[in-house]
Amino acid sequence: MNRGLIATQEELSEISKRLGRKPFDHIYDLLRNRCNLILESAPITEMMWRSAYEQGRWGAATAAVGSIQGRIFDLIIAHKIDRNLAYRDRAIEEFKNLLAFSSWVDPSHSDLSANLCTGEASATAAIALDLLADELTEADINRCKRTILQKGLIPYLQAVDSDAFWYSCYHNWNAVINCGVGLAGLLLEDEYDEGKVVLDRVNKGLKNFFNALGREGGWDEGLGYWGYAMRYVLLFAEGMRRIRADTRIFEQRGMDTTALFPIYFSPNGIAVSFGDRPTSTAWGVFYLFAKHYNLKEVTWWLDQYAFRRAVSAGGHSDMGLALLFRPVNHRYSPKPNLVPLKVYHEIGWAAMADQWPNPQLFVALKTGDLSAHHAQLDMNSIQVVLNNEIIIAEPGSPDFSHRYLSPEGRYGFYEVRSASHNTITIGEREQRIDSAGSIIQAEDAKRYRWVVGHAGAALGENVRFYRHIVMPIFPKKSNTKMLIVLDEIHNAISEEITATWHSRGNIKLNRNGRSGTIHGQRSPLRFATAGSCQIDVKLEQRELSSHRPDNVIVISTPAVNHALLATVFATHPVGRIALRQNENELELQTTDLTLQWAYQHPYIKLEKVSFNR
Repeated sequence: MNRGLIATQEELSEISKRLGRKPFDHIYDLLRNRCNLILESAPITEMMWRSAYEQGRWGAATAAVGSIQGRIFDLIIAHKIDRNLAYRDRAIEEFKNLLAFSSWVDPSHSDLSANLCTGEASATAAIALDLLADELTEADINRCKRTILQKGLIPYLQAVDSDAFWYSCYHNWNAVINCGVGLAGLLLEDEYDEGKVVLDRVNKGLKNFFNALGREGGWDEGLGYWGYAMRYVLLFAEGMRRIRADTRIFEQRGMDTTALFPIYFSPNGIAVSFGDRPTSTAWGVFYLFAKHYNLKEVTWWLDQYAFRRAVSAGGHSDMGLALLFRPVNHRYSPKPNLVPLKVYHEIGWAAMADQWPNPQLFVALKTGDLSAHHAQLDMNSIQVVLNNEIIIAEPGSPDFSHRYLSPEGRYGFYEVRSASHNTITIGEREQRIDSAGSIIQAEDAKRYRWVVGHAGAALGENVRFYRHIVMPIFPKKSNTKMLIVLDEIHNAISEEITATWHSRGNIKLNRNGRSGTIHGQRSPLRFATAGSCQIDVKLEQRELSSHRPDNVIVISTPAVNHALLATVFATHPVGRIALRQNENELELQTTDLTLQWAYQHPYIKLEKVSFNR
């Protein structure tokens, strides 16, 4: 019953003709290595994930299904390229194990009749059945169809009828469940009435997801959840295009630009994200963006970074789907057209690089909505990457648990609180979850880049906090990299201000107490501080939930109404920096340059950057 949800048998057999070319040859070698690792590993069973769940593994069933999916897809595609009965038989065994699960609902969310596990399992079973149909008996095929109906389609419809939260929300749950079960509905729409009903509900439910995807294509859940959602959006969109000649998903606002979002926040393949799960999303399925929108930047990104990591027997499919979806007519690693300063106004994120495609200095800024799904209290926080190392870092997220994901428990974790981020707090208060900031200024000049983040009411209705970030561009021969962060704070009442900078590298403070060095694994980063009022600089070592050290530079002021705090980071000793101001302008002077801002209500504006050498 091969309907060709993602490929026909003929298309699968055509892959072998590409294997002598870059990067198909390398991807295929990795695919075979992975398939052999899978054969050496135990098949995934319900007993395995239930044991993991009992030992405290949150989302154990969903993770197991994701790995089963990856194994089945890669084993089948490898078998179709070069017939290997061991691959085929193992794919069928993993498939039958999935069908035998007592439920496709993860017990971590057992109050729902359908959850993420249901979406992933439905997609896995539908595509597996479609690809394996010529390898199964008629009795097996009918048994598969009934299982998909009973454990996927019907629970989905029950959840929608009971107003499950994920159906009306915008975030990754909406995309994964709707699109995952939608693939099953697409496969079985001619077999069961429920299939047609599911497709109708899916297309209605997805409107909430696409209403949140703006024309810029940014995603406020961050890179990891963007990737998780888009994996299933693309697979379902491809199925709809192929089976129904329905391209409405590919035509949705933002779909033609969203693939650039993870690229801009992955300098040299390093994921630089905010909130929970800041993981890389260089996955083979995203070649579909290159295929349908002719985005050579996606082809370059995936060719360069998707297949550098070691293969394993777990996780979703990368290599198999890459061989299937990568455009044959795109040459290997085409040169991308990326801008050095990219602002996503709709979500309040900005990415600044000294150059593309291989930045040596990179900065990410996050403002946006602190109530976004999986967001942390990180308004106006930044991260800095120097020579392929995140040297000014975010805390990431602890292992998921019921407590961490509950509204009453989440904000007790250090990783979520404002003090764990590279931002400021006022009067020791947490930033407000109901606040939204924005990028209010951005300029890409010949010799510098400048961006300004506004914190909105994150620090209180009485506080205005603007963060000015300037990246001077020195001649290449000087090998000098520098970043200036100027924090502008206005408060209706006098309160103490605390700014923090976090690193996994060791930090040393110089004798003057105002400057020092962050010792990264690859390169040192020097820093110096100054303020318009008295400041105190000290070092602290805190601990993340993973028991990793969090080394922190803490800059504090006495109670003041207004303050300007300057921090200069550079690859060479910064020396003394000076802040001077009068009623019309502000000047920041370092050994290398002088920056001048003009006072313009409601915030200062960068007027000039002068290089001293």
